[in-house]
Amino acid sequence: MLVGCIVLLFIFVSQQATAAYFGCEFRSTACLANETRLVYVNSSEATTPNNTHAQLANFSGDTYEWRVCCSTDAFRTMESSCLGNGIAIVNLEENTSSHVEAGNMSNYVYKACLNVTSGTVACEYPTGSCSGGYSEVASIASSETADANLTNTHVAEPGYFDRQVCCQIGGQNAPVVAWVNLSPINSTTRDDLFCLNGTTTDADGDSVTLHYNWYRNQTSITVLNLPMDNDGGITHDISGFGNDGTAMNTTTFLPTGGQVGGGFDLGEYGHIEVGTDPTLNLSNAFTIVAWVRPTTVSNTHAIVGSQDGYLFQLQSAEFQFWPNVDEATIHSSAISYTANSWLHVAVSYDYGTGAYAFYLNSSQVGSGTAARTANDPTVIRVGSYRASSPRYFNGTIDEVIIFNRTLSATEITTLYNHNNQYFNGTDIERNDIWNCSITPVDSTGLDGATVYSNQTVVSGSLPLVPTLIYPLNGNTSVFERVIDFNWTTSDERDGDTVTYNFNLTIEAGACSIETEQTGISDSNYTDGPLCVDQVYSWNVTACDDQEGCNSVSTTFNFTIASVCAMTLINNNTDFGDLSLNQEITTDDYTVQPFLLENTGNVHLNVTLNATGGPLYSSVGLNNDAFSFKAEENESTAMNVSGSQTTYTPVPNTFTLVIKQLNYTDTADVAAIHINLTVPGDEPPGAKETDIVFSGVAS
Repeated sequence: MLVGCIVLLFIFVSQQATAAYFGCEFRSTACLANETRLVYVNSSEATTPNNTHAQLANFSGDTYEWRVCCSTDAFRTMESSCLGNGIAIVNLEENTSSHVEAGNMSNYVYKACLNVTSGTVACEYPTGSCSGGYSEVASIASSETADANLTNTHVAEPGYFDRQVCCQIGGQNAPVVAWVNLSPINSTTRDDLFCLNGTTTDADGDSVTLHYNWYRNQTSITVLNLPMDNDGGITHDISGFGNDGTAMNTTTFLPTGGQVGGGFDLGEYGHIEVGTDPTLNLSNAFTIVAWVRPTTVSNTHAIVGSQDGYLFQLQSAEFQFWPNVDEATIHSSAISYTANSWLHVAVSYDYGTGAYAFYLNSSQVGSGTAARTANDPTVIRVGSYRASSPRYFNGTIDEVIIFNRTLSATEITTLYNHNNQYFNGTDIERNDIWNCSITPVDSTGLDGATVYSNQTVVSGSLPLVPTLIYPLNGNTSVFERVIDFNWTTSDERDGDTVTYNFNLTIEAGACSIETEQTGISDSNYTDGPLCVDQVYSWNVTACDDQEGCNSVSTTFNFTIASVCAMTLINNNTDFGDLSLNQEITTDDYTVQPFLLENTGNVHLNVTLNATGGPLYSSVGLNNDAFSFKAEENESTAMNVSGSQTTYTPVPNTFTLVIKQLNYTDTADVAAIHINLTVPGDEPPGAKETDIVFSGVAS
């Protein structure tokens, strides 16, 4: 038996700093996907944002050309009233065309707020530079008291005036997982693996979602694993290959709006651009898995695609897939789903065979073959695929994972049910080294340290215990005494050679036939002849040539009941027309003898007599004119020395003709020959009589 050693390895790696980033830009175009509007600004000087009045970002007029766009890796909203942990960065006198004042003043009613779900926001209004850790938002001043004035001011870009608006987000603590263990530690090729976490904490009190990744021989089995965290518009790839995604255009992070923790609402024109790392050029096989929530059924929704490679999308009520986006043939499968509902979607593809399969909510919904041309994908995108024909996914996407191999239907089901926390054992091989990792992400989208589990070296597994098929347990109707015992072929996970040990025992009695046979290569064994009217017990053990033998199967009991039965294969012998004094026999089978078959399962002693009276009217029974003898029709069909093998007159009382007529199928038929000599004074006419054969177990 191979025994794998256990290597305990705990690694702690931080991905992000614990302090949140914060910054603002003045833009004459729309804010970027990872930014939120604080205020709009405007001036009579149309080409500059400086020395301007302001209006609130949520004011319905939205008439000002310039906007102050702020970004942070903490969840934020800009509102006219501050909520939760938010504070006013600046106050406005009116909704629009307004002067502003510093947020720490109290003259103006309307507030431009930065709201965060955790941590704290602090702002200062220094003359000169911002303090360490603070970021510039804007500068303010007025003609009345110049830079010293904190109220009734105009707004300009940071640094334009001496009086600055500076803010920071503090108290932003990453979640922590105490430890990660892989279970079972002593794993075999028949085990499903489970990634088990220790205590999870978050100093800010945020809710935390755990995201999992798996490693075979210290290499990630995924080339992309996006848990949909949010680091200033970046979503991190926890596969270890660093294929981080950048939120583009109308993409909005939803801290608790994903299927598993947070997710990204791509809006109408958003997508996540992953990049062109060579690890994403999947030239052998791949599986794309994601949770998606389309807003409509009728639109085209690209799930994952690339500029010059593969594309997986929803098109109305269809899955569609191209291994090469330039291919003319559409590979599709009809599906049924409801808008604004979460769907678990997957497509697997094998470049060698061209085989693909679609899965919806863990069920396979289509398959086929699709040839691949020699184009390598570039610029992988989530929620889009080409700059010129983006086919934006209108809705929310979460948990995008790409494997560089095809997953089985069982593995897809495991992902659907457990979100990668389990790894299905069908893909585990002997001597593999496996471990897992957990990355905690809190409700602000902030990643904690990725924590790695212990490693396990996988041992081979024993073949499964076989199931007995025949004879069944408790069977009392088994008839044959030479039995073909049958059992199921044992499942063997490692490709080892399987043999079986067969064991047959009998309860104490007159018969003592028992069998112990090892090294049987087939799932059957013929044994016998066995005894009748006694209880037998049998079981089977499966063994392979590497790990040894598994437990003994269930033991079945059966009884072979004794059965006395025989039949006449030929029950009528007709000699035709005979002359006086003519002698005739059945020895050469020109006239057929009686053929008697033992159809039971015990030896029979067979007797006969003529119950129909004498055959001739001129002579009676017990006369040489009407005689019989027994002969084997099949070799070893009877005990020749104890049987009547020479002609003797047919009696009028039962007389032994066959000693121990055999019950074995190939040796259970004997012939009863008849010899006739017509008496010289026998009158003409038809002659007949009945002969009765009787058998009793010997």
